[in-house]
This record gives sequence, C-alpha cells and structure tokens, in this order.
Amino acid sequence: MSIETIFGNLQGLKSSQLKQLQRLYHQRIPGDRITTPEFAQRLAAISTDIKQPVCAYLNRRGQVMRVGVGTPRQTQIPLLELPRYGAGRLSGIRCISTHMKSELPSEGVLTSMALQRLDVLVVLNITGTGFTRRGGGATGYVKEAYLAHLTPQDTHALIASSNSLQSGVSPVPHPSWSVSPALSLDVLGKQDFLDLVEGLEEELRREFIAQEVDSDRDRVVIVGVMAEKMGTHTFQDTLAELGRLVDTAGGDVLQTLWQKRSHIHPQTVVGEGKVQEIALTAQTLGANLIVFDRDLSPAQVRNLEAQIGMRVVDRTEVILDIFAQRAQSGAGKLQVELAQLEYMLPRLAGRGQAMSRLGGGIGTRGPGETKLETERRAIQRRISRLQREVNQFQAHRARLRQRRQHHQVPSVALVGYTNAGKSTLLNTLTNAEVYTADQLFATLDPTTRRLAVPNPDSNQPQEILITDTVGFIHELPASLMDAFRATLEEVTEADALLHLVDLSHPAWLSHIRSVREILAQMPITPGPALLAFNKIDDVDSDTLVQAQEEFPLAVFISASQRLGLETLRQRLGLLVDYAVTSR
Repeated sequence: MSIETIFGNLQGLKSSQLKQLQRLYHQRIPGDRITTPEFAQRLAAISTDIKQPVCAYLNRRGQVMRVGVGTPRQTQIPLLELPRYGAGRLSGIRCISTHMKSELPSEGVLTSMALQRLDVLVVLNITGTGFTRRGGGATGYVKEAYLAHLTPQDTHALIASSNSLQSGVSPVPHPSWSVSPALSLDVLGKQDFLDLVEGLEEELRREFIAQEVDSDRDRVVIVGVMAEKMGTHTFQDTLAELGRLVDTAGGDVLQTLWQKRSHIHPQTVVGEGKVQEIALTAQTLGANLIVFDRDLSPAQVRNLEAQIGMRVVDRTEVILDIFAQRAQSGAGKLQVELAQLEYMLPRLAGRGQAMSRLGGGIGTRGPGETKLETERRAIQRRISRLQREVNQFQAHRARLRQRRQHHQVPSVALVGYTNAGKSTLLNTLTNAEVYTADQLFATLDPTTRRLAVPNPDSNQPQEILITDTVGFIHELPASLMDAFRATLEEVTEADALLHLVDLSHPAWLSHIRSVREILAQMPITPGPALLAFNKIDDVDSDTLVQAQEEFPLAVFISASQRLGLETLRQRLGLLVDYAVTSR
C-alpha cells in the first residue's frame, strides 16, 4: 500500500482532486500546535471542491499519516492498527475533519473518537461558494471549529455496578468527552497541543492507577447471546458460570454485555451495533480481552478481533486455559496439550497476521502456546504422536482396572458437575489429601482410594475402590471429551457411580441434567448411579424439601461438615452389591 493511499469514498473524484488529497501527505504542522490556519483552510478548500467531508490524521510530530474522504466514523483507522497503550494512554493520533453543515459534532463522530482513543478531534464547519484557488488553497471557508477530546471518568464505579441483569438491561459505561464552544482558527491554532495531551494522559493515568489494576490478571468483558427459546434464569446462570470460569482462569470481569437474537450473526455472532458497543465498552474500561459465552468459528474470531481491536476468545478456550493451569500429572498435561492442539489446528489461518496470540493471558497458556504459528503439518504430526501416547496411557489404565477386577474389588466412580465437592468428599471419606478449592476444575487427575463400606450380606465390612474424576460442565467441549477419554473411561468401567450434586448452587437441577447428558454420550453405558446432594448445610429448608420430593432415593450430605456420611456408606454398600450381582 502506498503511503499516499486515500481512504474512504473515492467514487466520482477526478484525478486532479485525488492529487490534491495526496499532497496532504506532504504537509507538516508544528508538533506543539493542534493545527494551523493554513492547513485547516486547505482541508476546507479540498472538501468544498469535492463536496464531501475530508479527514486528516496526524501523529504527534505533526505528520499526516492518513487521509480519508468521509466522516471520522467512515474513515477511522482500523482498531487493530492503532497502538495499544492501555486505558491510561491515548493513541498518539489526532483527527482534523471537515463538516459541510454548521452544527456541533454528532455523537457518532465523538464515538469514533472514543473508539480510536484519539488525542483530539477537530471538526471544521465550513461554508463554501465552490470557488477554489489554484493549488488547493483558499481563505474564508472555515466558519467555526470545535475541539473535542476524551476526559477521565470514574470507571471504578462503573465496573462495580456493571454486571447486573436483574432489570433486564446490562448498564454500559459511556465514554466521557469534552467539546469546546465554537472557536476561530486563530484561537484554535494558538492552543498548546502537547500541553493539552500530556495533561489529559496524566489524568487518565491517575484514574487508571486508582482502580488498583493487577497487571497479572486479564481485564475481561463478557459477551452473552440469548437465544429466543432460552429462559432468563438459564441465561443468567450461563453468564454467571462463565464469569466464574474467567475468574478461575485468572481474569477480572469488568462488564457483562448481552444481546437477545433470533439467530446468530454468521460473521460476528452479534449485530454491528453491539460489536461497536463492545469495542467502546472495552476501550472505556481498559479491557484487554473479550470472552464470548459460546464457541466461535475461526472466521468469527478474526472478524471480531478486527472490529473490536483486541483478543477475542470463546468459552472453550477459557476452559482449555484452566485445564492447562490445573494439569499436574504427565498424563494430564498430555491430554491437555492434545485438546489444545486439536482446538487450535483449524484456527491457525490468520492467527499471527492480525494479532499476536503469544502475549500471555487467558487462552495463551499451556503446552500448545508456542505452537500457534508452527506449520500445519508439524502440528498434525504432534497431534498424531500425542494421540498414540494417550492410547498407551489408556491401555495402561485398562490393565490397572483388569488387575483390580481380578482381585474382585468393586469400584465406584465419583462424578458430578465441577465444584460439586467431589475431592472434598473423597478426602473426608478416605483421607486422600487431594487438592481442594472453591474453584471450577480445581482437580483434573483421577485419584483412586480404598474405602470400607457395610456389606449387606455379612457383618464384615467390604472394601471398594472410589475414584475422583474430572468435573463435568454444561456443554463440555468435544475436544476435551476426546482428549480425556482415557480418564473418562474410569466412569464407564466402574461398577457403579456416585453422582454428587451441589445443592447450594441455584442451578442444581440444570447441573443434574448436564451430567446425565454427558454420561449418556459415553460410548459404554455406565453402571447404576446413586444420587447424593452435597452442601446441605448451605441451603434453605424450601430447597431441601424440593430436592427430597423430586429425588426421594437420593442421599443428603455435607462433606465438609461430615453430615450424613454413615448413611452414604450404607447406601454405597447396597449400590455396589446390586451392581456386582447384576453383572
């Protein structure tokens, strides 16, 4: 692309008019001036001649770096091409634009300024007779000028109140800007540009620091899409769960935006207006990552990143990132890397061209992060090798299961939605000392321990093996299901299942359905299951009564408070006896 490329609507322009626009690239104004009367008049003369608005974008050295025909919104610099300084800095670019009518800058023009984080925006209201002097110069065309710039605002307060869906409307922070009264060119030309911009950035920086930003955590805007048939409570639960996933992955949710749509936009998931709102919100709050509540195609990611100007990831990528952080054993790391590479393979095209994905943060961690820009064939070879290693791991676990079956030790797989308390229960029952935390996917690697339970056919207790498995989640990504098949076989090969449910979670019924749907997708039908409701010490009596009425055969316990564990052991003994005799 030539340095003298003219952007915007060039239809109908004569070659002489294009040359006038191209000559603007050779103009330079003093670095400490916003503009000069001569430069402003030249823009006005060209604009009058072509009968269209003209925009000139200048850097802080006073050099013209972009010329466009149209409004600032029509000619704005693509957000990916702008420098990314964070919420405490401006872009280092100003826009001087002409306007064919005598009126204040419109909200659309000011929004464009905010999206690009321009140093300043100058709007020249012009009048014209159609007369243009030779060489493009003219006098008397600029009637008045307006100077606009961003101003600091209390984004900390905006963030604190931004994530409510209770009223049906997600409040969106609006950019704060200042527009001067009408100015003459002489007054505008005498203003100290560098002093103005340095003062603005100092105020922006002070506000940004006041937010106590943790530079090690991503600053995230969540975007949800509500389908027509989706209930409000279900949608709220989905967004709340995504917020917890982001927090677990190491991000701070600054804002939650959402849109109700009858169908997904094929290019950008949400509509054009919502995409602009997302970009503006991210700019205003100083976000550096956008997370969508659904899987995105590679083309959708590229389109969204180009229009928003920052990294965009989907729910699956967040989950993969958490798995990359949580995997401890060699087998776990192996399975995570396989899942990451299988997810990234179709998304390699375009990655690294529009923006680097190697800068760190959610969606970039784990064994696969250094392979994003490797040739596709090398990735495929790596996937093939990992699949062979997973198959070997699968065969190893199968031999261990056969050995246990040979010794006729019944086995129970502990399954449930993530953060239901499975590891806590295993620790309480067997003193296993498995890592526990109030986090999603706190543990990935299966842990097997012996447990003595009553034997219904004898006064002597019997030993069983109980295995803690990876937690399930709504719409568990297919890549994880495939990569973790060796681990999930612990579920299908077990004699029986203990399905643990967090009764204190508002969506506990939905969690039961999600786990049962995942179990139904298993290649081998799992054995009989015992439903156990956990955390009964954290629920009200109405919820407890509802669960007891809907699931009269379930067990009600509190693993952390050791409530109902003796009943659980007795029911496990009956469950295992039934499973073994039914083989």
